[in-house]
This record gives sequence, structure tokens and C-alpha cells, in this order.
Amino acid sequence: MLPLGQVFEAISKAGFSGAEVMVTSERESQDPHALKALAEDFGIEVPAIHAPFLLLTRRVFSTDPLEKIKRSTELAQEIGSKLIIVHPPFHWQRSYQRWLRNDLDDFQSTEEMTIAMENMFPLWIRGRGLTVHSTTGIEDMRKFDAVTLDTSHLAVSGIDIIRAYEELADRIVHIHLSNNLGVGRDSHAPLTQGVLPIAAFLERVGRSGYKGTITLELDIRPWASNPVKLAAMLRENREYCLEKLGAPADA
Repeated sequence: MLPLGQVFEAISKAGFSGAEVMVTSERESQDPHALKALAEDFGIEVPAIHAPFLLLTRRVFSTDPLEKIKRSTELAQEIGSKLIIVHPPFHWQRSYQRWLRNDLDDFQSTEEMTIAMENMFPLWIRGRGLTVHSTTGIEDMRKFDAVTLDTSHLAVSGIDIIRAYEELADRIVHIHLSNNLGVGRDSHAPLTQGVLPIAAFLERVGRSGYKGTITLELDIRPWASNPVKLAAMLRENREYCLEKLGAPADA
């Protein structure tokens, strides 16, 4: 949505201490020296790197998912991050599926990196769900030792977010947190706007003693052109999250 420098400035003003950086076509997101400089300028850590698995980034770091993971890992190592978020294979990506099944554990051990698989969702066309990824449901996600749980994706999949957390709690290392507008698509709404029981979910996460990281993955388009309102919106969502988790306001 915005140049990375503006993003770091906005989240710094909103009180965040860290950011998950998604690798995109923007040079700064691919350059460890630029990332380090921005992080130092705004007092922001980068504990997680999201590999370029979006449709819009399909050619970033090559079109090969294994090369994307390898280069994202190199970037993360340069900046001191230990967590890479990836998407599951499409049904036709057989070599990626084999790599996850046979080589993922060795790769993580050798590189001293955690590769966290994110739950995806079906595409709804005329009331029917079309599944293009090999992994979408809770049982599918149990194949992986490290999971990124996305609440908006669960909503599109029709999966209860609290049940998903409870069943996958032993392997969830990262959470993409947002609400969902309940319109059959990935809306990443602010935490208090939508159909999901975000407050109850966060209270459950807080009670469980969760030790992983949480990214507020929010659609900021209505606020993007107004830095003051954007910072206020981000701060409000951050404070709401901490309150429901039972965490200190300065966490």
C-alpha cells in the first residue's frame, strides 16, 4: 500500500515495536541493508519475513517457491530474523509438495530458521468453494511443525477461529490477526469490525500463555492518505489487542 519508510514511520508512531515485512517488488523490502537502516531509524525490529507468495509478487525472488524460500531465508539471516512465513503449494506444485514433505525439517535445522506455513482459503464462485491450495483445513495444517494462523483466512474457510487455535496451539508460532466482514473474501478488517469473535479469541490466546508473535494484518485503505488518522487507527487496534490478551499497554 505504502512505501516501506512510510510504513515504518506509521507503525512507530502507533507504538509498535516490531514489524513483519512482506517481500514485494519494492527494493527496500528485498535489501537487508535498507531494512536494517529503516528499522534503526524508527526503532522497529523485524522478527518475521513473509516470503513473496502473493499473486502480485509471483515473479519476485523467481517464480520457483523453493527459490523464494531460500532467498527470503538469506534476507532474514542478514537482518537477524528467525521466522519465515510461507504459503502452501498449489495442487500442481508437486516438487514444492515433495520438498515440504521430505526436506523442510533438514532445511530449518541447517539454516537455524523457522518456516511457518500459513493457512489459506477457498475461492468462492457462485456459492461454491474452489480450493487451489493443497492445504487449507485444520487437519492439513497439522502436517507442519510450525504454523502461521490467519484469522481472516479461517473466516473465509468457514472454520471457527477459537477451535482452530485450540487444535493447532502446539504448533502455532505466529498469528495474522484481523476481523472479517463475512462477505466470502479475505477482507482483513479492523479488529472490532466484522463477524469474528476477536475479543474471545484473544482472551483464549492470552490465557494459553502463547509465546509466539502476532501481526495485525489490516486493510488500511480508508486511512492511508491521512497519516494522523492512520496512526490513530493502528494505535487503537494495537491497544485493543493488548487489552484482550491481558498484556501490559506498553508491551
